[in-house]
Amino acid sequence: MMAASIVVRAELPGLGRAGTLGVVVDGARVGAVRQGEVAHFPVPAGTHTVQVTAKDRTRSNSVTVDVADGGQAVVTSRGTGLGVALVLPLLAGIAVPPLFVVAAILLVGAVLYALPGVLFRVRAEAPAPRPVPTPPATATPGGAAEHGGNGLWWESDPALAKRFAKKGA
Repeated sequence: MMAASIVVRAELPGLGRAGTLGVVVDGARVGAVRQGEVAHFPVPAGTHTVQVTAKDRTRSNSVTVDVADGGQAVVTSRGTGLGVALVLPLLAGIAVPPLFVVAAILLVGAVLYALPGVLFRVRAEAPAPRPVPTPPATATPGGAAEHGGNGLWWESDPALAKRFAKKGA
């Protein structure tokens, strides 16, 4: 069996500094990727679950990818921006008693910590489609040659191609 790989792209955060995310494949930590960079992790061919974790132990959702022999699966990690929700109770602290502000911060922090995928998410990228060879243009009625082949969009419609035919060509 040939080796395969999982490629993890970690996008830069919208606010704040870039950090390092741990990469977990099938429940085992296999390495790390810095935000704004790409990392490759060798795996055996087959179906795998991928998740990323931050240093504060918050984690993303899990995605399942299928990797063929000698192939690779691309997974992208992106922050949701909801980490700012911890700062919002502080802004309300001017008009609200401090006890409520502390309680709100603890509650929001617990929710962000407990639910995977709230602070950042991962998604499996679709593999790039293989190019489909195009058949050669034929001179048959209704064929590609009559409609302008791979020319401008309007050349594919016979009525428009006749109306806007290139003069002197």
